[in-house]
Amino acid sequence: MHPKNSVFCVIAAVGLLAACEQTPAITADPALPLDDPRQAGLIISECAIYFAAAAQLERDGRSANGNMTSNCPDEARARPADINAMVSVPPITPGYPETLYQRMIARGMPVDVADDVAKSRAFWNLVAERDSALLL
Repeated sequence: MHPKNSVFCVIAAVGLLAACEQTPAITADPALPLDDPRQAGLIISECAIYFAAAAQLERDGRSANGNMTSNCPDEARARPADINAMVSVPPITPGYPETLYQRMIARGMPVDVADDVAKSRAFWNLVAERDSALLL
């Protein structure tokens, strides 16, 4: 291979990697069977948080650090999600609350917004929804 072709291949490969979607996927909860209908409900609830955060950022003239709503079902856009911080909330604990918090940041939610969302009714309702699904 000619040296110029090698350089072109390296540049093309780097360009393709940069263009790849870097947003972590919202996956099924491994603690529930894959065909469990509650899986879709959990995904829709989580995505509703991302749509609400994206709308809030837009209203504030800010942008996310990625595409938070990537791969989210369209019906999540219509589901209301109260992401306003509540006055009294439990601390983020290891397990699902911490995983959800870290996933929000990994999907591009700014840390200050994730901190507020982690104090919201929508966040803790999703945690409770998931915990309830595991108990049944």
